[in-house]
Amino acid sequence: MDDTTTSLCVNGTRCHGYQPDTRAASPATAGPWCTPCLDLPARDIRALTLDYLDLAQLHEASLSQALRDRTTGSHESPLLIAGQVQALQAEIVHAATTWEQEVRAAARLTQPEQAAPVAAWHTTITHPTPTGAGRPGHQVQRAATLLAAHIGTLASLPATTVFPAGCEDQPTDMTGADAIGHLTQLHQRARGMLGRTHPRPWIPGDCWHCPARDRDPEWAEGGPLWRDTPRHAEDQPTVYCAACHHTRPYTDYEQYMTALEWPGQVTA
Repeated sequence: MDDTTTSLCVNGTRCHGYQPDTRAASPATAGPWCTPCLDLPARDIRALTLDYLDLAQLHEASLSQALRDRTTGSHESPLLIAGQVQALQAEIVHAATTWEQEVRAAARLTQPEQAAPVAAWHTTITHPTPTGAGRPGHQVQRAATLLAAHIGTLASLPATTVFPAGCEDQPTDMTGADAIGHLTQLHQRARGMLGRTHPRPWIPGDCWHCPARDRDPEWAEGGPLWRDTPRHAEDQPTVYCAACHHTRPYTDYEQYMTALEWPGQVTA
């Protein structure tokens, strides 16, 4: 029997397609992952376009820094460009376009310099820029859109020698799975630099949908339940299961902690 038809998703008990009845992850369909587990990195890679644009706003002077009580005659920006922001933007452009070329070659797609122009991604730009050149923002949008649409091809790429973060890096052998990990980390780094991360603490208790602690000892020290942090005071937190990815309102969790039984749960 062909091993590719029987291999399971590498995420194991944390697979997004995990079946509690059979206690098995979904079959791997692209590289080491199943299709449900590729949806999340595809979303993160697609978000790199907005990450790049939002990071550019950090170069702009704030209102308090822009105002001056007298004219100096200098055309320099009153705010120094943060080097780490610029470096992260450059890494996003390099990584996205590098793996775009690999996916185009593997899938036999038209190369950027031969492709048709794409629509502008910024509302102030009225004329499309050819895909083989143009502003870095256009390159990120083109690459992120293609990589998200062909996430299965990217996940299945064999090891190839690339410069991971830029031309100054040492040549490194990376697979498509390594590329997905790097691109999703870039998204998380951008969110952290933009101040959009929030704590997600583990909370006591076991899942209402899958007995994760009974089947997997790795949850003994923490999890599988965790609670998000609401962005607004009037919002209620949500409880998530890291094993089966189901969610419940926090009010259900409060009842569970009081009665030690989830609302609506059928007990023998």
